[in-house]
Amino acid sequence: MLEYLPGTTLPVTKEAPEDAFASLSPIFAVSGGGLLLSQVTEMTGLGASTIQNWVKRGWVSSPVNKRYSEVQVSRILLINLLRPAMRLEKIVRLLRYLNGSVDSREDDIIPEPKLYSLLCAMLFELSDCDKITHESIVTLIESRLEGYEGPVPDAAERLKTALSIMLMNMAAAMLMQQAEAIFERAVPPDNG
Repeated sequence: MLEYLPGTTLPVTKEAPEDAFASLSPIFAVSGGGLLLSQVTEMTGLGASTIQNWVKRGWVSSPVNKRYSEVQVSRILLINLLRPAMRLEKIVRLLRYLNGSVDSREDDIIPEPKLYSLLCAMLFELSDCDKITHESIVTLIESRLEGYEGPVPDAAERLKTALSIMLMNMAAAMLMQQAEAIFERAVPPDNG
């Protein structure tokens, strides 16, 4: 089981495995109109300059009145949780493939808070698997998207493709972390 909510420094709550973004609702409820940059940095562990750079590069839409909305925060969380697994440019390209422009909600195949929760739910499920394969990922995606109909004819296929890419990359990153931990425990350091 995952210890932290993916892409954050927050401990997992009991509702997180099925609706990760909803577990953040109390934070948004208290903030009244979005989160300040300092709150986003505390939640994500990212530096303020990193988030501001993402905004400057057009990867995250600009905050309104210095506050980040649920959509903006979910996009930051998605980028942050995929960073160990994928290059930033590819993450952003994949998010554009799904949801087009960061400044428009009309071209979205899936709202980003929902995408974040869906991806997290699948990560929680995969974290309990003994063996992760491409087939197990495809089966998981198929079961989670059963009955999904998006706003455009190819929405379901695009979403399945994007989720498959995300999950395969994240599985590879988890394996690399496990290999690194084994290496550090087993191989003595060089003393020369």
